[in-house]
Amino acid sequence: MSIRRKAAAVFSVLTFGVIAAVGAVAPASAVTLPGNIDSAQDRSLTIHKHALGPSTPLNPFSTGQELANPPADPLPGAQFTATLVSGVDLTTPEGWTTAAQLTPAQAAQRPNTVVFTSTVTDSAGIATFPVDAATYPDGLPIGLYLVTETQLPPGVTNPAAPFLVTLPLPTGVAGAPANQWIYDVHVYPKNAVTQLTKTRVPAPAGSVERRNPDLIRWAVASTIPTLAAGDAIDVFSLTDQLPSELTYLDAVTTPEGVTPSNVYVTNAAGVRQSFAEGADYTIVNQDGTVTVSFTSAGLIRLTALQGGTVTFEVLTRATSIPGSGVIVNNASANVNGSTETVVGSTPIGQLTINAYATSDGARSPLAGAVYQVFLTEQDAINGANPISINGETTWTTGPDGNVVIPIVTPGNYWVREITPPAGFQLPSPDRVLTAVVPGPTSTVAPVRNYVEFAHNQVPAFVLPITGGDGGVWFAAGGAALLSVMLGSALFVARRNARTARAETAAV
Repeated sequence: MSIRRKAAAVFSVLTFGVIAAVGAVAPASAVTLPGNIDSAQDRSLTIHKHALGPSTPLNPFSTGQELANPPADPLPGAQFTATLVSGVDLTTPEGWTTAAQLTPAQAAQRPNTVVFTSTVTDSAGIATFPVDAATYPDGLPIGLYLVTETQLPPGVTNPAAPFLVTLPLPTGVAGAPANQWIYDVHVYPKNAVTQLTKTRVPAPAGSVERRNPDLIRWAVASTIPTLAAGDAIDVFSLTDQLPSELTYLDAVTTPEGVTPSNVYVTNAAGVRQSFAEGADYTIVNQDGTVTVSFTSAGLIRLTALQGGTVTFEVLTRATSIPGSGVIVNNASANVNGSTETVVGSTPIGQLTINAYATSDGARSPLAGAVYQVFLTEQDAINGANPISINGETTWTTGPDGNVVIPIVTPGNYWVREITPPAGFQLPSPDRVLTAVVPGPTSTVAPVRNYVEFAHNQVPAFVLPITGGDGGVWFAAGGAALLSVMLGSALFVARRNARTARAETAAV
């Protein structure tokens, strides 16, 4: 048998469809070569890095040629090494036999010394292996290469499995053209990736949570990665690193009627699954670092739900306002040792209420005015369902006439005065619609998060007056008294006269 035919028989055991996907070297159908390897041809290796998704074939057939329609979701930021496997001479039939029998793990155990490092994949997910033209004028040397991913792209869960590839590479019967040597080889290894998001969850309309506008609920959500066949999820945790403006609320500190922090899992179709705290996951708060970690049992269940989503809803209470009026909150995911970080933010405001009265054109602050705040005007009219801030539902002005409602989610609110200051009437109207915007109160232009109520004193009492008609009554009283005195004197005089006449007649 000629050397060419022997070489063709050896080449026929190789197919590199699996090489491109999971890095194996496997037998293939017979290849009839048009000629021997041309050692003068320039040789290159190009990596096309893409995400492994639910719809991605795990073992697509590849011939080493560049695909006209590459997979979706290119991954920038990856880097590879290509190690020339020692003891494999591809200019001999024995070298091809050895190459066909080696696994990536076995190849890694050989005393390999020649290593090439790729560029970092660009926005199209492409990396190449530059070489020293003086040392390697024809590009990468002819040989068998062990390709290993040494730098993961952001958000990647698992590195691509190490794989073997030859330079040059036979196209095999599936190539176009078939049974040819490819000197510029293209491979398409894929990664399992996660997508991490962090958003604020709005409180449902009319809910108790909505009436607690200092509460902020965050949703830290991560996809469950699609893994290569045989891989499993060994670690899955989500962490919310709370800033100083937020306090974590557990089941004990959550206000009554509000759903506490919780975890829910959906499958790839979005159907919610039944996961239980303790059995499937645990939640731990360590000084404002809140982490949900899945147990061994939970990890097994997650592995069966690839393409689904894990959402960690973290209930917090805002306790202070940054000058920007925006609270920034970081979260991270750890899936199989690969970490990803995401930033969430939410606006927050406050509201200052002022009570005053005006006298001779001057304003006077009023202490003791009591206010409540409502989500709707009807609630304000009825005095029902006031908002609550850290358990407080009423706020009373101080000596400066002000009271500050410290933490309020931006929105429209009805402010109602329910008790006026002593000696003053309720203002009319007693309720005002006001808007809360991000940031603290400002009473200088532009005025924000500030509302005021003007007051009038209670009506004056009707009091007696000591002049005018009062003198008339005193005069009338004196005249009546004088008339009585004169009448009495006249009666006494007449009685005395009758008595005297009677005594004279008797003599």
